[in-house]
Amino acid sequence: MARAVSTVLDVALCLLLVGVAVGTLTSAIPSEGDTMTVDSDPAAHAITTETAAIPSGEGETAHATLAEHLAQAVVLNVRIDGERLTESPYPASVRRTVEERTGNRVHVTARWEPYADSSLESEIEIGPAPPPTADTAATSVTVDSGMRSPTSTGSVESVAAAIAAAYVERLFPPERTRLRLVDPRTAPVTKDRYHRTARAVGTSVEWATDEASSSEANERLATRLAYRVEADLRAEYGTVGSVPVERVGRVEIVVRRWEP
Repeated sequence: MARAVSTVLDVALCLLLVGVAVGTLTSAIPSEGDTMTVDSDPAAHAITTETAAIPSGEGETAHATLAEHLAQAVVLNVRIDGERLTESPYPASVRRTVEERTGNRVHVTARWEPYADSSLESEIEIGPAPPPTADTAATSVTVDSGMRSPTSTGSVESVAAAIAAAYVERLFPPERTRLRLVDPRTAPVTKDRYHRTARAVGTSVEWATDEASSSEANERLATRLAYRVEADLRAEYGTVGSVPVERVGRVEIVVRRWEP
């Protein structure tokens, strides 16, 4: 029974798929030629409706739609100033699966950027780019990132802190992560993930992980990350009122399909 409970928790933590769901579906990208609805675009329809079982690389398998897998892969693929915050084979597995399901002459881009010119961003591209002379149709799909969009009111510091905390909590859900830190079977890989993220943002969480204090570790990560986010916001927007905070809560997927 204990192993069964642990397995459920492993899946929930490693893949973080709880809370990710397909959001608003729209036709967009007018500069890319004809636009299409999701239902009329076979590749986009497959991404939003077909499910797949994809290994996490840690002995577990996630079952979700291709769009949900893409959203989670983007979250795990985030870089800050070019350095990846966490390491996982899952994004590469998602790329392969989506490419197999969507076929030839399809290019898929999944992107998460919480605000313009963010130091914290992620993009995954799948399939060949369409030829410049091809007749291209594009469909845009908005997917829930699984992160809370902060309120746009308040100080620059408070908005930056909310964005940083939302991402860290998405990456390391506190209670599930604490249980992994106290379980000798999962503690080593969980600590490794924490320490890699800590190095990327310029801090240490060794004491917190040794004490299985996910809340303390998350607080340290979020505090350091908030400094970078705050600098970005001040440079790009100046005032909080102009920050499009709703972007935190969504992943944009663009599907381009073309004929020879």
